[in-house]
Amino acid sequence: MEKEVALFKSSLEKKYGPWKRSKALFGSSAYGKIASDLSISNSQFSKLLYGTGTKGMYERTLENVNRLVERQVIESAYAKSQKNLSMSDRKNRKKILLFSFIFFLLGIFFSYYFKLINASNVKGPYSEHPLEQYFYPASEKYFDSPFLNNSDILDNCPCVSFEGRWTLYESFKLPLPGIKKPGLYYQGKSADLILRCTNLFDSHISKGNALMGYEHLKSEIWIDTKEENLVPIYFNPEQKKLTNKFDELTFENDERFVKIADLSGFNVNMFEINGDSITRRAELSGRISLDVNDALIQKYNIDVAYITKNVLGDLTKTKCETIFNPYCDPNNLSEGSQLSYSCTYKIGEENLGLKSGYPYTKTFSLKSQVYSDYISCECNE
Repeated sequence: MEKEVALFKSSLEKKYGPWKRSKALFGSSAYGKIASDLSISNSQFSKLLYGTGTKGMYERTLENVNRLVERQVIESAYAKSQKNLSMSDRKNRKKILLFSFIFFLLGIFFSYYFKLINASNVKGPYSEHPLEQYFYPASEKYFDSPFLNNSDILDNCPCVSFEGRWTLYESFKLPLPGIKKPGLYYQGKSADLILRCTNLFDSHISKGNALMGYEHLKSEIWIDTKEENLVPIYFNPEQKKLTNKFDELTFENDERFVKIADLSGFNVNMFEINGDSITRRAELSGRISLDVNDALIQKYNIDVAYITKNVLGDLTKTKCETIFNPYCDPNNLSEGSQLSYSCTYKIGEENLGLKSGYPYTKTFSLKSQVYSDYISCECNE
């Protein structure tokens, strides 16, 4: 258990600061505050700190620490951008003041515009990744790239070869409960995933084996206007599995299916490379409903807000299996390479008896690789 205790302490020090045992602090944070952040009791925190916790307690709590660190990454990126803007102000105040005035006017316009469309529930889908300008700006003249510098390549093997832009290879779908009638479905339509190496987890993941992923996921909610039951055509109740007929469903090509809303979500991912395997963990950072069909939701009595927040809202219930790494030699990676995960999504209101969760496959395809040159990197199987 010594290894788990040491890992727990080092992770807390990475997140909060040095351990001040005599003052019961990590950095400037008291034990009670940290326990609250980790959603555990003070007594559980003491057990973990002094080596009397169970292995499961350490695993769960370390996952919570990782999530806190992931959130901190996004917040730090935003703060850094504001700091850079402030420095630019001092260097070229007149130009920035002019731009600020223009942005102020645009801000008033868009605030008014979004107030109107929020009131009417009519929105257009997002066309680009929310962090597009942080990774792929229109101009690189005053740009500090978040991707690795050439001088850091060899120290960050093999993750450097995974850096770049990945997209969803094919859509996936799930039946949805939540309206007491059959016929409601969710479809993950497209994803824009930006991967970059990270050293945030160096305390318990070897350098070069961790990646942060910022994912913009576009999805949809569809209604079967005939409200046909899943059983027996689309779900086998004896085998507790969705049928091939369900897999073959194409909502866009069947007149009885109508889309009632688009969804735009943002996920923070962490990928861990362990030689011949890759583990993916993901946490939803927000989702909004767009272009809601008011006539349909009234006709079929669908509460889109409830579906978004309560049925689809908790992606911490999603679990993906660790996959075999076909790119143990990262030089085998190229545009078009794929990472395919078999996942399950647990829904609290589910009615099919799928205790292990609703199954689906999520496959990412490498669209744009940042570093594609040869790299001397051993394959540690």
